[in-house]
Amino acid sequence: MKTFLVPISSLKEKMSTIIYAIDFAKAVGAEMIYGIQLNKIEEDDHLEELVAHAKKQNVDINFRPLPTEENIIDFVKSFSKDFSIDLVIASARTPKTHEKLYLDDLSGSIVRKTDMPVLLIPENYKFKTINTVLTAVKSGVVKMEGALKPLEASLEALEARMTLLQVKTPTFLPEDLMFDKDLAAVTSKYYSSENATLFQGVLEYIHVVEPEMLCVFRRKRGFFKQLWDDAIHDNGVRKSDFESRIPLLVLKGEQ
Repeated sequence: MKTFLVPISSLKEKMSTIIYAIDFAKAVGAEMIYGIQLNKIEEDDHLEELVAHAKKQNVDINFRPLPTEENIIDFVKSFSKDFSIDLVIASARTPKTHEKLYLDDLSGSIVRKTDMPVLLIPENYKFKTINTVLTAVKSGVVKMEGALKPLEASLEALEARMTLLQVKTPTFLPEDLMFDKDLAAVTSKYYSSENATLFQGVLEYIHVVEPEMLCVFRRKRGFFKQLWDDAIHDNGVRKSDFESRIPLLVLKGEQ
């Protein structure tokens, strides 16, 4: 992974997400971060300090304003294609007026409406060494080619180990026991549980594994299922439905 994209609504409010992106880029050997700023950068946004931190970490950072009247999601899609973006890093921090949300509308829209891999960073979370990644799946079958690349690259660069948790939900099928060879190759430890949902399985095992990062696949059922509910007209994710207090890597494609 060489190039990251960080869409933010406000540099001042999302400063911690940008700083995490810089530190994570340094750790995994990425070279460039593009920031898409929805609002105009003001003098009191401490941009110079941010650029100095990036320079100290030997990471280039370049801010691009959202073009006038451009749809943010369409711009993220086209920008990601034009600039060969490997990973989108977005904030899980929510406005104070929406304390019950895990993802705000911007981050939720990116997860829902793009097929980019997304790393979601909790509020005010500071980068720390990643030794263990917990990946939660229902099925061992990976349907989209290249979906594992961000996970594989991160594990290799960080010299981290991946624990795989397979959660057998009521819709579990015998063929779900088949494992993609690339997923099997990066698995250091395996757990299996029976739960009503993937989220319940994660809650059961996260204190057993004690990971520094959580990884899931983008799915229309299970994680973030309300994002694809046509009866819901917003793109936010409520904490009552899902919440992660550590960075969450959402891989593209479905299971």
